[in-house]
Amino acid sequence: MIFVQKDKEPDEIVAWKKKFKNKYKRKPHYEDIKSEPEKQQLKAALISEQKYLCCYCCNRISDNNSHIEHFVPQSADNDLSLEYSNLHASCQGENSDMKHCGHAKGNEYDETLLISPLDVDCEKRFSYSVNGKIEPTDMLDEGAKYTIEVLALNDERLKKAREEAMWAAEVFLVNDEVKRQQLIAKYSNPSNGKKAPFCNAILFQLRKDRKCVE
Repeated sequence: MIFVQKDKEPDEIVAWKKKFKNKYKRKPHYEDIKSEPEKQQLKAALISEQKYLCCYCCNRISDNNSHIEHFVPQSADNDLSLEYSNLHASCQGENSDMKHCGHAKGNEYDETLLISPLDVDCEKRFSYSVNGKIEPTDMLDEGAKYTIEVLALNDERLKKAREEAMWAAEVFLVNDEVKRQQLIAKYSNPSNGKKAPFCNAILFQLRKDRKCVE
């Protein structure tokens, strides 16, 4: 999971909501924008503010392999279905009968346990093994356990992809502190605005057991 710093809601979406409310005398819901061109603008904004990573697993996403994710499901509170603060971009996470991330979560939602990408400390609550497994940083953290299970973040495909990403970044081969700090900077603040897939796992290993600062 990555911490998502929400940008301002796109002006086009704000204008569309105002126009809809003036016309229909009610607050619009997600169903109302699904067939509108503004939906693509909404999705593009979500992907951009997440630095082109799935909000849950941190794999690379684009318009073609992602969907608009409702953190609080529409079935739980439809009034939040078009609230910008409740919307993220999630990978599709589907392969036959196996699912992860938003599609695995579906309508499952425990507000006392599910960790939000908007939680500034969300990344600190997860750790990553050398074989790509994600675990709670604190094994007593029931919210982290619940989040991993609900989002199926230990799907075998994800574990393998994380492991490959860490090796590709050469995190296990770095023994020079200057190089380590350079890699931390590289994977924390990419110059092109697109974070590397699974940078959360990469950064965890780079900082592991060391007092590194960005």
